[in-house]
Amino acid sequence: MRNQATFCIKTIHRPHCCAALVRSIHDHYGDDRPLIHVLDDGKPELRFSAVCPDEAGMVDKVIITPYDIGLSAGRNRLLDAGDTPIVIFADDDHLVTNQTRLPELIATLNKHHDLDLLAALSNNDERPRMLRVDGKTLRIAFGNYRQHRSVRWCHYVGNCFVAYRDILQAIRWDESLKVEEHWDFFWRAKIAGMNVAVDLNHSFKHEHVDPPGYQRRRPEFLKAGLDKHGLEKVVWK
Repeated sequence: MRNQATFCIKTIHRPHCCAALVRSIHDHYGDDRPLIHVLDDGKPELRFSAVCPDEAGMVDKVIITPYDIGLSAGRNRLLDAGDTPIVIFADDDHLVTNQTRLPELIATLNKHHDLDLLAALSNNDERPRMLRVDGKTLRIAFGNYRQHRSVRWCHYVGNCFVAYRDILQAIRWDESLKVEEHWDFFWRAKIAGMNVAVDLNHSFKHEHVDPPGYQRRRPEFLKAGLDKHGLEKVVWK
């Protein structure tokens, strides 16, 4: 996979989670693993390379940036830092397991001409969702518009996926949104015509860990995202 895919990990203040993810990639794929790039914008004493030097030595590139550039900016930097045609993204508190099967997930992406991004499940969560605007409300509801075997075509997926680098570079994440960036990305992806799906037969293990000072949904960024699209609220069903 090294010539084909890069595993991109954005981390901040969860160095041990990031280290566990890196080890899991090595444990499952060995010398046939994807390249691994880690971006860390944490405080110096909590950076991945400082706290977990052994695992930092197991990655192909550690990108150190100024403190707290944000999730969106970090992902964009990771996109631009490599050149493999495919990228793999997963939040740093995930693990590769026997159910992940990255080579097969990538093969499915390559097999279907109408796929640009193919997600796996996070545990048994992050199932396919559809997006629609109702008045000034963005509704994010479970569902899909097409299915073939275990693959479900949809508009919105979780944070564990494989995708074509050039397609993501065309969409990019909005760097003004440090959080509340996920629905904004997939809404813009839908408008742009990006083909998104989930393969229900693949999954990552997820044990959520909040980094110090983390605020899951900061209202100022939600408001900024809503204002940007002329919306008043987002509703998940």
